[in-house]
Amino acid sequence: MIMRMARATRTALTARHEAILEYAHAYYEKNKVGPLYYNFKRHIGATREEIDSLFPHGLNSIYTWVGIPIQTADRSCMPVAHVRVDAMREVYLDHNATTPLRAEVSAALLDYYSGSLGCANPSSSTRQGKAAYDLVLAARRSLANCLSAHPEEIIFTGCGSESNNLAIKGIAFKYLNRPGHMVTSRIEHASVLKTMEFLEVLGFAVTYLEVSRDGRVSPDSVREALRPDTILVSVMAVNNEIGTINPIDEIGTLCRENNIPFMVDAVQGFGKIPLNPKEHGISLLSLSGHKIYAPKGVGALFVDRSIGLIPLIHGGGQEMGVRSGTENVGHILALGRAAELARAEMEREAGRLVTLRDFFLSKLREIEPDCVINGSLENRIPHNLSLGFPGVDSLALLLSLDAIGISVSAGSACSAGKVESSHVLKAIHADETNYGAIRFSFGLKTTREDIEYLFRYLPAILDQIKEKSVASAKPKADGKALN
Repeated sequence: MIMRMARATRTALTARHEAILEYAHAYYEKNKVGPLYYNFKRHIGATREEIDSLFPHGLNSIYTWVGIPIQTADRSCMPVAHVRVDAMREVYLDHNATTPLRAEVSAALLDYYSGSLGCANPSSSTRQGKAAYDLVLAARRSLANCLSAHPEEIIFTGCGSESNNLAIKGIAFKYLNRPGHMVTSRIEHASVLKTMEFLEVLGFAVTYLEVSRDGRVSPDSVREALRPDTILVSVMAVNNEIGTINPIDEIGTLCRENNIPFMVDAVQGFGKIPLNPKEHGISLLSLSGHKIYAPKGVGALFVDRSIGLIPLIHGGGQEMGVRSGTENVGHILALGRAAELARAEMEREAGRLVTLRDFFLSKLREIEPDCVINGSLENRIPHNLSLGFPGVDSLALLLSLDAIGISVSAGSACSAGKVESSHVLKAIHADETNYGAIRFSFGLKTTREDIEYLFRYLPAILDQIKEKSVASAKPKADGKALN
């Protein structure tokens, strides 16, 4: 990583660079947080001026080069709150980022990796190879049943991002000699937006649809964007940041009427809302294991029988010739099991989470009535709440909650000397100047007690952050704002 970043930034590494990077890595390994400028000066004599002159983006470069999460590099981020906790507990409210393995899935993985189910290559002609093939087929059928699809329409991949790339590029590469037009929205996942940007470099035209203030794509905007040379429409089912559900049924009907393939990124929707590609006019649909309590490193792509894709990976022709490479049998088996469980529990779990979410909002209104909800509350999965806290720095709130064992995600990140807004919050015109955005996302093990623990300490945390924010904004004697 260090050599690659040095080449990318045209930085000539010296012994001093190496000493600074080694210290940063050792400090992080010991303290689980990155060193600040005064740590470098105190322990190895490296001043801020020296670090900023050696590295293109100062402390942020050091963090990135050695793999330290950028949390404390920018001194302009507001100070965090410090509250005394009576009984510390871990509360995971970041399920939209990833989910833990559930016990049933762990058991399936243990069965496979212990060797009790064999370890052969599914493409092998042996008895064990046939057994491995049958395990993959069973998982394929499980996913197909969840989508009311045919087993041969399920392609296993390494993750949701790969599925999105395969779907979009697999369609586009059929038109390399005559690049066509594609339609997507401004709130898609990076794996869709970056793929579209890449295809633009190859000559494809892309229309990026604006969304409503509640973060939804209008079918009318899709209709207006269609052209005679449109080859694909790609709209996500559920937004990963604000949880809003798009009207994919209406968009799918529109695409079907115009004979245009419709791609749906369902990574955040699969297992949470009903999805039926055949009924909804969906040609391609992506999903990911680690969003439904399966392992990281496995995903899938539904490809309608009528759709042909150009493979991204060539080789032995596995996965119906669309995705070569020996199948990851254990993870595929786990994905199949997780999908079965998600399907069976979806309605009941959604009802439970609606109740939990409403309890959360009732508690929030008591302590912060001016808090705003980002996105639609009506057209939203119950697993997600993206909130704007008035007068609060989002990263300061995230780190303050993390300090008492509560894991959430921020709607913006402090880096490179400024607060970078998320593209989703920008698209819905969220006020990030006056509100700090935090995403709370609930899961199978989230309880009322978890929410009560949060609200036991949240009022004091918010008060401290606001007080420190006001204090940091007061001018020094020389008239400059405090850093």
